[in-house]
Amino acid sequence: MPSVSREGFLWTQQGVQEGLVTNAVYKSCSSIRQSYDVIVIGAGFAGLVAARDLTQKHNLNVLLLEARDRIGGRTWTAKVLGEEIEMGGTWVHWAQPHLYSELRRYGLHVNLKKSAGTAAPCRQRFKPARGLPQEVPVEETMQLVDRIAQAFFSIDGRTSRDLMPYPHDPFREPALWKEYDHLSVKDRLDQLEQFSQLERDVFESNISTFGSAPGKDIGFTEAIRWYALGGHSIAGVFELAGVYKIGDGGMTSFAQAIMVVVVLERGQNIKAKMVVSTIPLNCLSDIKFDFPLSPVRQSAIVKGHVNKGAKIHFKLKTMEQGWFATANGSGDSSYVFAFSDHNGNQPSGPSGTWCIGFGYNNCLTDKRAYKEIIEHFQRDIHPYADVEAYATHNWMNDPYAKGAWACWGANSATQYLQELQKPHGRVIFASADWADGWRGFVDGAIEQGQQAAQQVVASLKSMPEPLRANL
Repeated sequence: MPSVSREGFLWTQQGVQEGLVTNAVYKSCSSIRQSYDVIVIGAGFAGLVAARDLTQKHNLNVLLLEARDRIGGRTWTAKVLGEEIEMGGTWVHWAQPHLYSELRRYGLHVNLKKSAGTAAPCRQRFKPARGLPQEVPVEETMQLVDRIAQAFFSIDGRTSRDLMPYPHDPFREPALWKEYDHLSVKDRLDQLEQFSQLERDVFESNISTFGSAPGKDIGFTEAIRWYALGGHSIAGVFELAGVYKIGDGGMTSFAQAIMVVVVLERGQNIKAKMVVSTIPLNCLSDIKFDFPLSPVRQSAIVKGHVNKGAKIHFKLKTMEQGWFATANGSGDSSYVFAFSDHNGNQPSGPSGTWCIGFGYNNCLTDKRAYKEIIEHFQRDIHPYADVEAYATHNWMNDPYAKGAWACWGANSATQYLQELQKPHGRVIFASADWADGWRGFVDGAIEQGQQAAQQVVASLKSMPEPLRANL
């Protein structure tokens, strides 16, 4: 049954609401032992998958801990004004291998539906560094972005397929991308003098959607990874990363399908042979480890990932066809991109348009600042928007996230990725923030949860004390 989470925020012209209705809220298990085989910290998708595999496949005693009042981590589906909206991670695809196998497993693949503004936009806008958003032709703009992408992702006579032929196994040789990890998106774009500044600005605004950040903050190899995962095609990237989502219960229905018993916020000392930590990268600095982490891991934690942008759902009064908009990150824009998601539905019939706006890093930090949020949306994205309501989860100020989906800057993947994936004694680290493939996506979280379970079982087998026969 739906309950009200402490999380989420709704503004309407009639007032505000702290906490939103969702099926993701769970009551804590009341019976807790003093010791377990494994403790899993975090009931996001990495933790849910790790806990499920360890209990169901390997018959281990597992305690799943969660600090929130709900499951899902940086994904959850809220019920707002008669609609289901995704407050965090949203988009899925059959080319996301770990995720889609799980959707098939639970029969949820039949519930996929599309976001209108990314599936087939009828209109497109771009906001330059100064001035209002401008209408740009949809097909011509996509052709421009694709043409620049072919030049951008080819360097020193090497194509993107040469640079990163195995995006789900990035360090498998040849891994020529490592030679360019010092570059930012902006660094690489500045080398393409054959394109005008306006053309490069349009392209950069599209790449900025990868991490709600300007090109100077996003690593060139981070962008290569997205491009390679999208089949070395910009159109492929946007289809795989931003078109399809789960209907009929949304991401929360997916988390519920995987769900095992969870314990929420308990002040208690509990022993375990192994621990799986799914704590996000930007939150690890809050954790004290009795045995110090390696200097490289500590450096990665200090640097963190760059995505501290807002995600805001807007309810517009008018019915609109699909549209997509981006904004230049070097000017005064608070929003990096936005698009129409779907037309609202009420018992009385169609009702307005729901769209989603994403803010540049460290912009739109106050969820209650409705004048700023709406006025900047009109200034940066949709000049004539008649906003009736908006709903948001303030991820950048969330103590258990400190940011949205992971996006890495330059000089990060070569230095930190493999180190972040290593165990620390009896602690296994698992998070989409350092996944090999779809880093920052639910697919990456599932990848990491599956690997964590395998690592735990291998470690337990190597311990001298006897374990269950099926290990």
